[in-house]
Amino acid sequence: MDWWLVWSIFASAFALLGFVGYHFSVRTLRLFAALLVAMVSLIVTRYGVLHSAGGPTDVVNSFIRGFNDLSISFFQPLLGRDVHVPGRFGWFVILVLLVFGYRELEVWAMRWESPAVDTSALGGDQQGAQSSGPPDEPDEGTTDAQRHDRLVAELRFRLPAVSVRAPAILPGGTRSNGLASIAENSGVSGSGLAGAIIRFFGALWPSPRRYQVRVWIEPRERPGHGRPRDVPAVRVTVDVENPRTGESIATKTLAADDCDQAASMIAGYVARHIFKEDPTAPPWCVGSFDGGDLAVLLLAGQRRVSPVCPDEIRRSRRQQISMLEKCKLVSGVARYELAQLYDLEGNHVKALRLHAMNREEYLRFYRGRYRLGMSLEMIANPEFELLEPETTELLDTIRILDRCGLMKDVARHYDRIDPGRLPPDLRNGMLLAARCEQRAVRRQLTLGRVIWGMFRHRDERAIRKMHLPLRERQSFHDGARVAELLVAIRRCQPGRAGRIGYDTRRAMHVAAAITGDSAAIEACLKGSSAQCVQELLEQERPAFAIAQRTRWLPWQRRTPSWQAAYNTACLYAALKQSHSYTDTADAALAQRVVSSLIRAVNDPDCEMERPWDWISTDPDFSCLRRSRIFRDFLDSQKVQDYPADRAVPPRADHQGAEARLTVQDQIAIAT
Repeated sequence: MDWWLVWSIFASAFALLGFVGYHFSVRTLRLFAALLVAMVSLIVTRYGVLHSAGGPTDVVNSFIRGFNDLSISFFQPLLGRDVHVPGRFGWFVILVLLVFGYRELEVWAMRWESPAVDTSALGGDQQGAQSSGPPDEPDEGTTDAQRHDRLVAELRFRLPAVSVRAPAILPGGTRSNGLASIAENSGVSGSGLAGAIIRFFGALWPSPRRYQVRVWIEPRERPGHGRPRDVPAVRVTVDVENPRTGESIATKTLAADDCDQAASMIAGYVARHIFKEDPTAPPWCVGSFDGGDLAVLLLAGQRRVSPVCPDEIRRSRRQQISMLEKCKLVSGVARYELAQLYDLEGNHVKALRLHAMNREEYLRFYRGRYRLGMSLEMIANPEFELLEPETTELLDTIRILDRCGLMKDVARHYDRIDPGRLPPDLRNGMLLAARCEQRAVRRQLTLGRVIWGMFRHRDERAIRKMHLPLRERQSFHDGARVAELLVAIRRCQPGRAGRIGYDTRRAMHVAAAITGDSAAIEACLKGSSAQCVQELLEQERPAFAIAQRTRWLPWQRRTPSWQAAYNTACLYAALKQSHSYTDTADAALAQRVVSSLIRAVNDPDCEMERPWDWISTDPDFSCLRRSRIFRDFLDSQKVQDYPADRAVPPRADHQGAEARLTVQDQIAIAT
């Protein structure tokens, strides 16, 4: 056995184990190491059988003979040619070194795994808690210990809400300690010795990183003893520490109005520091230093109400926006949520600015880049009216996109933007930027990019893993593809033919699977006249019955994408704005828009909570406000989203609504 071959195999196995330990979990590393050991044992045993030299050829002797030759070849470059066969003591030393090396490999692999949060220290009694509370304030009829217990109960629900990992082990201890306790309490002879052995080896072997959370409610100051009324009712000190070393990772005193708000603020603070230490968490999840944006994101979610009527939902949405606007938004997901709320309220310029900020700071936040492209396309609508207060924000957004390299040639020509309709060159620059973003998103959703991204970017594995199934990947991919086609329709001009490439034809196949035909879209891209497009629109073709199935071959006209259906509706609305048609052609366009929207709304995977809110505020459908077909669809969709709105009598003024809210709050507090 040549020494260079042995060292080459050893180096390859070492590199392969390191690759698996970095890119996969410790469980996968252990399985791969076991398979590698079994394979090496079989190869060495076979080598011993083939080189028996007249000796016994049983499995044990062949295994020993093969490993003796392997050890001689391994130590030959280090000790020279006069290398002796290791005896029992030598094999014991080699085995100990191998086990120790594998232990260090698991220690290194655990550094790349997400840490766990130990909440076992939360349930302890708060020392120094007061036995009674004064009845002079309604919220102070409980003791500090009772408030601590309520805070702990709330916090156990808030921490998982921000996707903070929790240990899948027994509370307050590691898995080895749990097994040792089971062995010691079994009552079997020798159970104490077995428990001691388990604890000993459990202490030697590495365990996942674990951070312990402790909370302390500061004693309340009484109003009669110098505390002003504007002092927060709850002050909580939270401490995140490493239980192994006792080192404190982060400590902060938080002030809140009640225990619910305090629990959300603690959860956001803990989540921020856990995400910072977690190599599997993407950077756009890490919030501000005190976790305020993550905490407000949780609190804003609690402001949601049942869909009784649009006014109630709108009031709840404005409360969420007000809460998010008051905090410093550093987390990309918090900005994304606020931008979604802005879109629902019709503040599309503000939403565009937040998406542009995410684009500048988090380049690989592809869902945010997809929404950035759609926001650019919406504002580039020829009928979009820019208000006076929005001019400064739009100019700031253009400068951000200029720094990102998306609108270099456009931004340098604008020192100010006038309200009203946007200039054609500015709209064209925004459409080019939208096309660039949608193309980048579409390319990232190919199978090769998804698999490569899972290995290249470990913090994106959980996000990209959901796109491995063909149906999930095809749904988002087709949505981005049709979005590119929508931008192409926005940019096309009558009498001027555009280039129709492979990707454009694939997008037209997707649109044809939704509406039945894409001839009018192709004619518009080729620069045909309005009369030609109108004749093609009047030739209505029904969509295929199997159009919602997953597409297995590129030329099949079907797609399971609700995003593509919604973008197809926007595409036909843009087609209506590009030409002037007769009433019959307008009705055909409106019918295709409505059929596409029905396809998107009825999709079981549709992510629109209440589609009427989105469709009624989308600028792409502003040209269809006068269409009877579109208005009837909106009215029926509003009834589906708000079925109780018809039974609620109209309010005489806003005071009645406020009084009704106050009564509901009182009922909720009383119960």
